[in-house]
Amino acid sequence: MNKIIIRNTNKSEEAHKKICLEQLAQDRQLLLITWPFIGSIIMRMELIPVRDDRLDTASTDSNNIFVDIKFYSKLSPEERLFVLAHEVWHSVLLHFARRQKREIELFNIACDLEIHFTLQSEHMKEPFVLPHDPAWKNLSAEEIYEKLLSIRKQQNSPGGKHMSIPSWCAQKGNAGKTISSFGDGQSSFDKHLYQNDPPPSPQSQGNGENGENGENGEGKSDNQDGKNGELGSASNPFVIDQDYAPLVTSESVEQSRSRTIAAAQQIERRQGTLPANLKALLDKLQKPSLPWQEMLKQFVTTCYGGKRRWLPPARRYVWQDLYLPSIRDESLKAVVALDTSGSTKGDLPTFFGELVSLMRSFGKFELDVIQCDAKIQLVEHYTEANLPSPDKKWNVKGFGGTDFRPVFEYIQKQMREQPDLLLFFTDGYGTAPERRPPYPVMWVLTSDGDVPAEWGRVTHFKKEN
Repeated sequence: MNKIIIRNTNKSEEAHKKICLEQLAQDRQLLLITWPFIGSIIMRMELIPVRDDRLDTASTDSNNIFVDIKFYSKLSPEERLFVLAHEVWHSVLLHFARRQKREIELFNIACDLEIHFTLQSEHMKEPFVLPHDPAWKNLSAEEIYEKLLSIRKQQNSPGGKHMSIPSWCAQKGNAGKTISSFGDGQSSFDKHLYQNDPPPSPQSQGNGENGENGENGEGKSDNQDGKNGELGSASNPFVIDQDYAPLVTSESVEQSRSRTIAAAQQIERRQGTLPANLKALLDKLQKPSLPWQEMLKQFVTTCYGGKRRWLPPARRYVWQDLYLPSIRDESLKAVVALDTSGSTKGDLPTFFGELVSLMRSFGKFELDVIQCDAKIQLVEHYTEANLPSPDKKWNVKGFGGTDFRPVFEYIQKQMREQPDLLLFFTDGYGTAPERRPPYPVMWVLTSDGDVPAEWGRVTHFKKEN
């Protein structure tokens, strides 16, 4: 049986990481001076140099930016600024939460192209530009993805030319270096992280030879190109860096959104006005235009997907040729609070029909439904085994005054563990806790509802005619 040989970073690599961290700090300061918006955001993010064979270039989990020390040390000052700005925009545009069920590689290309057009409007020179069609300038990553899918279908049709997407795009005659300057020309340069994707395994990087687990030591730091033997073999161990632990949490979307809004508002106060592209972005973040059903789906999916944490492999499994990242319990624990003060009664069937259908798309889950006006009126518990039908007729109790605090107090005092998320269906007219709870909250407001707190996600319920 082939066994994957792994080792941790050695002293030489750790020393190189310290040097790289100093350079990252200097580059971040330069970004703050040259591109204040991007710089203001990256000042709120953690920069982490790593030496890990799972990362070739750079990546972000929305709150941290990871860079490969070998890759970063070979870049020019201009290229380094581009790499950092590129990763910031992945976070700003919430790419980590937008992939849904799309193909990872193709969607990553679409995201990188969306960033390319954004950086064009920022007048930032890009040393690495993916081949593209300039006509896609004002398209979103999702729209660019559909264009790429369409191109691929045409190529694979009878009589079509069988060429890669980047090769097809290259026929458009884009100027400047393409990604193949330091990649294979088949993908975007950074290993962008999505909330449901496991980290690449040693097997996907190279098959190992028979041998024992690698130990910490002074192994060569430049062996990831495979010149010293197959990656993961005794002569070329697979390197795992303990600092490379990307984590996408259920709060990542809200953290990224808040960070971006704060940076834009800071620029607006300083300059008196915002560039048109930043103003449009700020308006979009503050007033999402997605239908409430899609907002609800994205919120629940984000919280569900955010339950996974990527960690280095457990050594006790390596001898079995297994690479098992740490995964938390994937059972979704949700709470739905219903404001039964009276104004929401007519909309409850539609809201719950959408919610029940959404929950049925998940595997294992627990759902607590709390009815509350000025106090808790009823608590019901459901799982995937006894979920009610979407057309269930709910027996609503309450119709008194409105106070949201009893729901949060119930969760804190009565529930054995905090939920992964709370959905609060209400008109918003009531008293909410002053402090944000330690779990994500979405306020699903009636069409004329008012936002009850300065924290939490907000979507406005609109019943279709």
